[in-house]
Amino acid sequence: MTLRKTTMGLLTGALFLAFAAASAHAHAAAGVTCKASGHHSVKHTGTDGSECGASADTGGKSKATAKTDGFAQASSDTHGKSSAIATDSGSAMASADTKGNSTAKASGSGSAEASADLSAKATAIASGSGSAQASADGSAGKCIATANADTTGSAESTCEKGGFAHATATNGGSAQAFDDGPPVCSPGPHGTATVRSSFGNC
Repeated sequence: MTLRKTTMGLLTGALFLAFAAASAHAHAAAGVTCKASGHHSVKHTGTDGSECGASADTGGKSKATAKTDGFAQASSDTHGKSSAIATDSGSAMASADTKGNSTAKASGSGSAEASADLSAKATAIASGSGSAQASADGSAGKCIATANADTTGSAESTCEKGGFAHATATNGGSAQAFDDGPPVCSPGPHGTATVRSSFGNC
């Protein structure tokens, strides 16, 4: 009888420790989320080293999510909508004004920045130490800009004349896209670089 009680006690203790470890892991992996709308701002720091910040004004909507040492920041104004997501030491920043729509996603120590204004749309995605920047200004008409960078690649897209600009770079390559100027593609010795834009491709 004593042996059975001892065994049950050991099993109970083991289950408790396993549950506690799983809960701690889940809590650490959960990260932090910041949301703001109207006239509001918020900042949070997670137990996993993640940080987020969101601010909004004049009907804007912002959401920033960070996990595992990620840093995410989103801001919006005048009915703009912004979203920033960062994981694994990535850094993501998104801003949107005057009904603009921006999205920035970063992972694996990548850096992503997206900004949109006047109903334009900008998306920047970076991973594996890549750097992505997308900027769209709709003052001259509908504008769309996207930048995608992976594995130390560098991608930059700028749209400001009512067209579109898409840049993609990987493995040390560099790409620059403009809706009103010639594209620049430098794949480097081992990378890739691609541009698709209303002005030209490479």
